[in-house]
Amino acid sequence: MTSTPPLRTPRLRLEPLEVHHAGEMVAVLADPDLYLFTGGAPPSRADLEGRYTRQVAGSGDPGEEWHTWVVRLGDDGPAVGYAQATVLTREHQAELAWVTAVPWQGRGVARESAGAVLAEVLDRGATRVVAHVHPDHLASQAVAAALGLAPSDRLVNGEVVWVREQPGTVDR
Repeated sequence: MTSTPPLRTPRLRLEPLEVHHAGEMVAVLADPDLYLFTGGAPPSRADLEGRYTRQVAGSGDPGEEWHTWVVRLGDDGPAVGYAQATVLTREHQAELAWVTAVPWQGRGVARESAGAVLAEVLDRGATRVVAHVHPDHLASQAVAAALGLAPSDRLVNGEVVWVREQPGTVDR
């Protein structure tokens, strides 16, 4: 999965991230409530342009791929969040993350967009998928469970590591 392909679901379009998305994403990420479990504060346009420039450039490690999609309602609708996959190609592992703008939470957008990303990484050979979820973030726990991930006993930076192993794989 060296390049980031566009993805579709019945009601969402996931566009590969480009630096120009920063202007639109400032509004998507502007609600301080979005950072309740992750910490931080709403980014400025300049912050996002810098972040997106780094993300689009990639990790620099040929064994680690970064993929980010802007989640959009339909073909021409507004951006409502983003979904990400960090793929460790040698380990056949992918780490998923998702963020949905506050006004769109509770409508299945995170589950649907993260599900599209999950399908993509599995199709590309990932046999282990993980997500880091705050232990009090019930909505993200529900998304992870809907994707077939299960909580492990591991904590990383205060977040529970949720894991999905494909049949026939060994826990690492």
